[in-house]
Amino acid sequence: MRELPQDRPYRFRPPVDRPWLNPLLRWVNRSVFLKRFYHVSSVECHGIERLEEAMRSKDAVVLAPNHADHADVHVLSEVTARVGIRPRFMGAREIFEAGAINAFALQSGGVFSVDRDGADIAAIKMALSILEAGDYPLVIYPEGEIYHHHEWLDPLHDGLASILLKVARKLPDNRRAWIFPIAFRFEYDGSVRETFPERVAALEKTIGWTPKEDLPVVERLYRFGPALLAVKEMEYFGETGTGDLAERLERLRERLLADVEGRHGKDVRSTTVPERVRAQRFRIRKALLDPENRPDPATRHRLLDDIKRIHVAYQVYSYPGVYLAEDPDDHRIAETLMKLEEDLLGKATYPVARKATIVFGEPIDVTRMLGAGELPAKGGAPELTAVLEEKLGAMVRQGDPTGLSGADSPSIVRGDA
Repeated sequence: MRELPQDRPYRFRPPVDRPWLNPLLRWVNRSVFLKRFYHVSSVECHGIERLEEAMRSKDAVVLAPNHADHADVHVLSEVTARVGIRPRFMGAREIFEAGAINAFALQSGGVFSVDRDGADIAAIKMALSILEAGDYPLVIYPEGEIYHHHEWLDPLHDGLASILLKVARKLPDNRRAWIFPIAFRFEYDGSVRETFPERVAALEKTIGWTPKEDLPVVERLYRFGPALLAVKEMEYFGETGTGDLAERLERLRERLLADVEGRHGKDVRSTTVPERVRAQRFRIRKALLDPENRPDPATRHRLLDDIKRIHVAYQVYSYPGVYLAEDPDDHRIAETLMKLEEDLLGKATYPVARKATIVFGEPIDVTRMLGAGELPAKGGAPELTAVLEEKLGAMVRQGDPTGLSGADSPSIVRGDA
């Protein structure tokens, strides 16, 4: 989970159509990001014809993928471009703040910003206008973050459902509203196994260990995890915890959150960990950027330290503690290493070729559900989110390689990345 700047004023960035730039953007996406940076050598796509049908009808379409990997945005852009569709993406404000060139490219590629920690009215209005027009599908990642355990689905936010329902209730009779659950999977070339020892050694050195080269990789990771956790426990609270790994992770996360909430106040409406994190980031950012009461250097230092504590709590939340133990195959080992590299070294490693599979599942007909009374006349976002979570969760679970159990046979589009 990348740590991004938290003390910059927010400015909404809309998508900007620059058709003359599209061929270059697609070439960069395929040749630079997919092939060179993320090592995605091939892409297999199932079921995209359903999306083509909906777009021909100018329906209101939201694409709801699991957030499996930093490459999934680039894979989705590639497969939709192959059939002449250019989605609009809702992207976290922080990715636009990496520089002017980055922001220019994102906006030209159909991405618009959203401040996830506040009520971003401009982003909501943009999302509504895209769906009302029906010219582009809108991509919203309902998990909100990349947790690097893509065979599990994390709890979904209901903002996606809330936005689509606002539009669905006002559509004319000749148009429908759909949610397309989309499942990503990334599979590594078998040679990835040969990269494990050196990468684990680099991680072990970050905590001052001599690499345990005589032990199997999985055992080294089982030892490294609790050791790293002990470092964080000592850093923030001066003592190490007891119990199994999952219990210690939960205890550290709760102590960090409670510590910050004790200074800035707890939002009673925020109950899940992601909601609590966003609520605290909003409050701390507001204090950092208050133009009338600018914090002095000492106060600013404390506020930034609290932001850091919140980030660590969120990192801890993203490690369930049992993902690798459940099935320690090459793919989960590689995912775990990528996650640790990103958190400790600042950059994940993609050392060998990977195959990406993207599946467009059976779409959820929101118009039909409203007409049949399956969703309440007002509200309905929690109920619709639960339907999406059930369908998308089934798609990402291991054992259903296409994610289309019970659906008609999909089309398959294969090709080099």
